[in-house]
Amino acid sequence: MTIKKIKLRKIFLLVIFLPFILFVFLMSKRMYNNTDKYPEDETITINLSEIPQIPWDASKAVSHVIETFSASVNGSLIPKEQAYFDDELPQNTLLEKYYCENFACHARLKKNILFHNKREVTAYDVEFSLIREQISNIKSKLLASILDDIVDFDKLSHQNIIFSKINSIEYPTGLIEGIKVIDDYNIVFKLKRKNNLFFNKISIGRIPIVPIEEFDNTYSHWNKYPIGFGKYKVDYVDWENYIFVLKKAKNSENIPKYIKFIFSNKDEGDIKILLGDSGRGKSGTDRRIIFPHIYSNGGFLFNFRTELGRNPKFREAVSLALNRNLIASKSLYKEILPEDQMIPIFSSIKEYRAEIPIQKQNIERAKALLNEIPQELWKDKVFHIHTYWANIKNINSLPYIREIIYQLKNVGIQTVFYDTDLTYTRFRDDDENVLWWTGFGFSSNDPNKNFAFFKKSSYFEKESPDDPVYESMYEKSVNSAPNNILFTKNLSKYFTEKNIFVVVLNQKMSFAYNSDRISSLGEQHNGVLFYVWKMKLR
Repeated sequence: MTIKKIKLRKIFLLVIFLPFILFVFLMSKRMYNNTDKYPEDETITINLSEIPQIPWDASKAVSHVIETFSASVNGSLIPKEQAYFDDELPQNTLLEKYYCENFACHARLKKNILFHNKREVTAYDVEFSLIREQISNIKSKLLASILDDIVDFDKLSHQNIIFSKINSIEYPTGLIEGIKVIDDYNIVFKLKRKNNLFFNKISIGRIPIVPIEEFDNTYSHWNKYPIGFGKYKVDYVDWENYIFVLKKAKNSENIPKYIKFIFSNKDEGDIKILLGDSGRGKSGTDRRIIFPHIYSNGGFLFNFRTELGRNPKFREAVSLALNRNLIASKSLYKEILPEDQMIPIFSSIKEYRAEIPIQKQNIERAKALLNEIPQELWKDKVFHIHTYWANIKNINSLPYIREIIYQLKNVGIQTVFYDTDLTYTRFRDDDENVLWWTGFGFSSNDPNKNFAFFKKSSYFEKESPDDPVYESMYEKSVNSAPNNILFTKNLSKYFTEKNIFVVVLNQKMSFAYNSDRISSLGEQHNGVLFYVWKMKLR
């Protein structure tokens, strides 16, 4: 009897602890697999930023992060650069032919381009990808500003969506006049204004081409990981440590098998983006590179909902207070250049920039302008400057930021800069702050793309002037480019002289690579995105 009880007790304990033992075993196995699954000799690790980000979050991830990820995983509508190579075409670009005539833009897709789930990409997927954010529960004003050219795009809503079953998939199609899918491989866009650079404008990482069946019913969240038709697919994510591992989609391709994206302020990674901390990229095997073209600009936005932000004298005083050459000289790697225009001189769109000299510092004039403004609005006040400069955790550690603070103080504008908060990306509805520090990347060959953000009711509605002249000049610029660059040059001149956005500097992409591990970087361009598949391990 006693022996039976003992046996029963053992069986009972085994039943109780077996699931726990199995759980521990599986977790150990999973941890082992995730650490050993990606051999060092097959994996390139890229340290993208000090601030952790989800690299496919279009609303928060910074330009080089989302562009690099999207080019790798999602592919692109058209080539990102004016010059490209034949080996990029079969998989990483979708459109075979595209052109615009008057108010219509036509596109024909390549055949047999497959998503990572093995389904062919069709024109219905292009339509869905463009409207996805607008028919989700949360509309994106950022993307709405980019896609504003499309007729009736602002009328899209998540309510009363009509679906059609096409190729065994339920698509929300034909919702607006501005997008018409002809068949699986042809799509036509009807535009509000002429824009021959429409496809350049929309071919960006923030608008990836995606399969509808891989989303939840709100179209806001992936069922698991992002899926595209690029050279890489997402293989593993460590959400706690912000590690994202990509695996090449085709074993036959002679490209690195694994790409690991990390976010760390430590000196780690085979590739380290050096947009901030000077403590990284200094080992004996590291080699530093600075791209010749501009990654982004940097400067001050103004809250036009405030009396000071609307005041042209205050905006001009801020601009004249700054010695842009001295600010640029404080850069860590000579990656900063003085600038005051939206369109950089070191870029593929430099021909559109206004032919005016960069503004020079004029302290006396800046002080005089401030004294013409009611002193209770600015004198003895501290301006709290929030930032979207998400490359470094401690923005006040940057020498050029400290120089800007000093120069503004010298004319009587006291400031405090705050580190980037990725949930606070622009002035809020009840914001009393006047100044904001941020920049605009150059991920498109459309010279008007960044100017679109300053139109009335655009993404930066609080940061934009209610200015009919600006609206008119923008329309003329879009309608005329690229055949007539004069209107864009005039827009650039007006934008600069009105100090709508006070540009202070241009930033080149700088990075370090481990020469013991990386044998070749391949053909890279301006650093807005890395062509990760072009790199080679030793």
